[in-house]
Amino acid sequence: MSFFDDVVGKLFGRQSPKAAFVHEVLKRSDQEIQQYEAWKVTENANSLIADVERGYFMKKQGIVSAVDVHLLDSQYSNGFAVSFNDQFSPDSFTFVFDFLKERGLEQGYKLSQGDRRILDKETYEETIEKWYLKPIAEDLNGVANQKFGNILIEKTEIDRKPSYLKLMANVYQDRLYSEAKPFSELIEQLFKPIQT
Repeated sequence: MSFFDDVVGKLFGRQSPKAAFVHEVLKRSDQEIQQYEAWKVTENANSLIADVERGYFMKKQGIVSAVDVHLLDSQYSNGFAVSFNDQFSPDSFTFVFDFLKERGLEQGYKLSQGDRRILDKETYEETIEKWYLKPIAEDLNGVANQKFGNILIEKTEIDRKPSYLKLMANVYQDRLYSEAKPFSELIEQLFKPIQT
């Protein structure tokens, strides 16, 4: 540390260095889209989606499954998280993340935001990819149809290795919006078998 840094530190207190931060739009390349589309027509795709669904329902009964699912339930938010394990490859984990976005869009949603943030946490690097979906505007007798609420889908990597992905449906509690549909109905739509 230089003399100047030492004097400034004594006068103004020590400042911890800011974590490096990259924030960019999340957009898949043509090659990534082709790989995803090719994956969707494989038996592995349907098998993984069925395994995640099974893990979700087993977790609701307090049973642990091969796919490690965590439930996220509160009054205004419902969702689940899936931990990366040997049931997935790094590519298939990303494909499941993108698949959840695609299924959300099929429910009358639009992509409001897609981004990637990379943060230097001093002892590790954290990468968070996010899809944020909002209901397509639709009037129901003078109130906005919120469907299942806003849907947030995130995939987190630690030191460039997959860690977990999560999906949350956050509902509005406001008289300007319709009552949200039950989260259980969204789950049914998310995990329908892939039609090839």
